[in-house]
Amino acid sequence: MTIKVIMPKVGLTMTEGTIREWKKKEGDWVEKGEILFVFETEKVTNDVEAPQSGFLAKILAKEDDVVPVGGVVGLLVKEKGEQVELPVEEAEAAPEASPATVTEVTEQGASPIGNNGKARIKATPMAKKIAKEKGIDLRNVTGSGPGGRIRVSDVGSAIDAQAKAVEAIAVPVSEGKLVKLTGMRTIIARKMLASKIETAQTYMTVSVDATRIVESREKLVPVIEKIAGVRPTINDLLMKIAASAISRHPIINTRWTPDGILWFDTIHMGMAMALDDGLIVPVIRDIATKPLSAIARARAEIVEKGRAGKLTPDEMKGSTFTLSSLGMFGVEQFTANINQPESAILAVGTVTDKPVVVNKEVVIRPIMKVTLSYDHRVIDGAKAAQFMKTLRELIEEPFLIVA
Repeated sequence: MTIKVIMPKVGLTMTEGTIREWKKKEGDWVEKGEILFVFETEKVTNDVEAPQSGFLAKILAKEDDVVPVGGVVGLLVKEKGEQVELPVEEAEAAPEASPATVTEVTEQGASPIGNNGKARIKATPMAKKIAKEKGIDLRNVTGSGPGGRIRVSDVGSAIDAQAKAVEAIAVPVSEGKLVKLTGMRTIIARKMLASKIETAQTYMTVSVDATRIVESREKLVPVIEKIAGVRPTINDLLMKIAASAISRHPIINTRWTPDGILWFDTIHMGMAMALDDGLIVPVIRDIATKPLSAIARARAEIVEKGRAGKLTPDEMKGSTFTLSSLGMFGVEQFTANINQPESAILAVGTVTDKPVVVNKEVVIRPIMKVTLSYDHRVIDGAKAAQFMKTLRELIEEPFLIVA
């Protein structure tokens, strides 16, 4: 009996996943519940367990292949050498053939039949999708499936061959090491470039006296610990304060669309978080209605799940505004790229004691710089300045958020 291994759906918004690693090779025995392969979606990796015990007879989707939810990525059989029934999209042969073909798995596989010169290219839907994404001309790909049908593995081989051809004519590197891009790094690169190209990013910085927010945090530590079991951070307070400021300036909580500006009624706060492999932005939903204890608890849970690689795609989608802090690294000021498709992001620097003039006297105050990156297509400079004025007032007098 052939057992299909499919791409699972993790979260309501997931539509596809990228194969990152197969833990087993074709012909290996796999126990039910043993990790079979790892896939990635929205910067999160997920382990997939074997649905049944058996031999891994066929890997249909190779590493780096993009597979839609429900797509068959591999096949298991109970007995070594058992005949394998291929999925319909993989087994379809010539037009006159039956919808599914039974074939025996061998080391050599089926004899390849070229597709050059044919008016209609026979390829699985998944192979066509990947070829389109990677810029592969299927007319130049040899199909290894029944009847010369092009499969995902054939497209993968074409991609590899193309990469080797480029490598062969590239200028050799005398020193250093080339590290292959991970799926997460590829996604980050694509989103950061799109943020720069597709938005009219403009920046605005204000210096804030952090005396009151530091004092408030110290007073709240025992209270929040008793309620939520976690210690509140300055960033917890800043997210709550930022949400309050956004509520008073809703233009910040918008999104550009080709049909117009989309205004959101609810504030979903993105929280930029650095992992060893890159940056992720999990979301605290409806943050304006949450008390500080709930925000601190949500932040602690997000950090724990993020470090363990357990965040789902749903937990990293849907933010309407993002806060990014590098204060823990001693960075005093920086600008952050807008987390598309949002319209703004707030960059928070470290708190540093600095001499300032108060009532014509020089005194030492804890100063924090916050920088707003905003999409000028949506938010005018005056509107951004009004938001920053309110934000500074709330940081300097946190009790105003209850007004």
